[in-house]
This record gives sequence, structure tokens and C-alpha cells, in this order.
Amino acid sequence: MTDKKDRAIRRGPGNRQMIVLLIIAVFFSLVGRAIFSPLMPYLQEDLAFSLATVGTLFLLVSISFSLVMICSGFLTAWVGHGNTVVAALVLIMIGLVISASAGNAMILAVGMIFIGAGGGTYAPSGIAMINNKISAEKRSTAFAFHELGSNGAVLLAPLIVLVAVPLLGWRGVLLLIAFPTGVASVVFYFFGTQESGVGAKPNLSIIGTILRLPHAYVGMLMFSTSLAGLHGVFAILPAYLVEQSTWSAEHVNSLVTLSRLISIFMLLLAGPIIKTIGKRNTMIVVMLFTGLMTGLISVAQGSLLEIVVVLQPALIAIMFPAQLSCLAEIGDSWYQNVTTALVVTVGMTVGAGVVPALIGVLGDLGIGWFGFVCLSIFMMTAVVALIMTPAFGRR
Repeated sequence: MTDKKDRAIRRGPGNRQMIVLLIIAVFFSLVGRAIFSPLMPYLQEDLAFSLATVGTLFLLVSISFSLVMICSGFLTAWVGHGNTVVAALVLIMIGLVISASAGNAMILAVGMIFIGAGGGTYAPSGIAMINNKISAEKRSTAFAFHELGSNGAVLLAPLIVLVAVPLLGWRGVLLLIAFPTGVASVVFYFFGTQESGVGAKPNLSIIGTILRLPHAYVGMLMFSTSLAGLHGVFAILPAYLVEQSTWSAEHVNSLVTLSRLISIFMLLLAGPIIKTIGKRNTMIVVMLFTGLMTGLISVAQGSLLEIVVVLQPALIAIMFPAQLSCLAEIGDSWYQNVTTALVVTVGMTVGAGVVPALIGVLGDLGIGWFGFVCLSIFMMTAVVALIMTPAFGRR
């Protein structure tokens, strides 16, 4: 009887509303971070800082994201997943306002740290709400729809910059995003917090249990490579290409926009693709292709480089629904939010923090190409690791 009731709940219309609200929430959770990548050439010109500083700023975002994510279980255990999502959106709104008022890189860093903290607060709760309420056979499809929000943010960020910077300046763009982010927090508070569930408090016992699971390390590696291929490259690429080539910021942002448009189209096919070839094969194919394209950034020039920039993230969006679904297979469901926090924390710190920071430093040294080569090798290594752990992602 209980199983039938659980299945009925999972099919209910409330789950559709939950998915829609989470798509909106993850969009504003990510657009507050994603907007800084296409804005960086303008910020560098106005506030006068180097490519290494660009990488350091994104590293600070990742560190704040990771630290807050690890601790977010205390908040979810107290106020529940839904109210935690609301708190995340409020933090991002505050960070955008602080960043818009920045007169130097230090104040900008403070605002971006708030934004990173908001992203870290959102992720475990948003993912746990889907894993807890959606049946296993529909989970990959649910995450594919959820990822429309994050990929839509990455798609629209350069478009917003292209259209709004000439009219409002970079400060106006940040305030333009801050306002609807605040509205989204209010909407989620009234319509998304009921029956959202509560999370487990992180403690050494639970963390120790997770760290004894071999699949947890595979998950960390998978998220590190995928986040590096998507957000790590996206974070540094516009500033890197403007500095290392003759391309304008507008041209680079146009290419990045086109690349994310292809990603969203592929994401619509993610559910059928994962169902047809399986989660493991999906991750292997995506990492091989993305690793090849990432390596080509280091050697391609002219029109070929334009093609590589467009194709580099084309498939990687498909990987996230597969990975997020795999998280539900690691450990027990009652501490799912802690598992998610731990795995994604490592992935975010490495992929979206350390990677762009290192490429930024190497770029200032005139060997930024070497960073893309190393990242390509890292992705190929992850493929080998996945092949050597045949049980990961089989369910």
C-alpha cells in the first residue's frame, strides 16, 4: 500500500509544479554567476585587473559555493529544502547588488562570494527534491528538464550582455538580474516550500560513511570533469580569447551564445539518449568528445577555432542528467543531500574553481594553451576511471 501511495505521489501534478519552480530557481541560481563570464572583458577594462585575477575571482566563487554547500544541510534540516532554495536566491540577489556597486576587484570579490554561497545553498536541496519525489525510471528525464534552467542561464547570459551593456553598462546589467532573482525568491516561498522535505545534518559519521563508498570518488571525478568542461571553460574563455586573439568581446560572446544554444537543443534529447544507450555510455561519449574539443582550443586558429568554441560544450549538457541520476545510487536516500553536497563540492571546487584559475595564471604567463591541453588529458583520464568501475551508473 505504501509503495502504491509513493508512486501516486510521484505521478501527481504537484511534481510538475515543483519541476517548473526548480527550473526557474536554478536559472536564477546560475545566471547570477554565469553573467560574470561575458561581463569580464568590460570589468577588466573598467576596474583594471589581469587575467589571473579573473581566474581568482571564479575560484573564490567556487570556494564559497563549496563551503556553503557542505554546511547547507544544517539549514535544510532546520527549515526544509524549499525554504533553503528561497534563502539561496536571496543571497544571490544581495551578491549581485554588492557587485554592481563595486569600485575595485576587492568589493567585486565580496559580491561574487555571496553569489557563490547562494549557488552552494541551492544545489543540494534542488537536487534532493527531485531525487526524493521522482521515480528512478523518470529521474533522468526530470533532471534533463531541470538542466534547461541552468543551460538557459548560460545561454542567455552573453545575450543579455550583448543587448544590455550598451544601454545600461555592466553595473546596470547586474541590477537588471538582481530584481527578478528577488521576485523568484518570493514566488518560490509561496508556491514551492510546502512538503519539500527536510535534509540530514552533515556530521562526521555521515561524511565518513560516504567517503568509504568507492562510487563517491567516481562521482567526484565525473562532476569535476563535466563542470570543468562546461563552467570552467565558460568562465575563463571570453576573457582569454579577447586577450589572446584579435576578437572583440562582442564576437566572443556571440560564439558562446551559439554554443549554448546547441547545448540546450541537445539537452532536449537527453532523456531519450540516456534511456537508449545508458548513463555510463552517455558519460563516456560526452567526455571523449568534450575532451577532444577542449584540447583543440589550444591549437586551433581562425575559423577552425570559431567552430571548436561553438562545439566544445555542445554535448556536455547531456552528461548532467546522467550524473545527477547516478547520485541517487550512492549511499542511502535519507542523507542524499549530504552526498550531493560532498560530491558536487569537490566537482565545483576543481572544475569551476581551480581550472579557470590555473588557465588564467597560465594565460598571463603566455602559455594558456597548455591549460586546455591539461584539461583535455584530465577528461580522458576520467573516461578510463569510469571504464574501470563498471558498477557505477548501472541502475
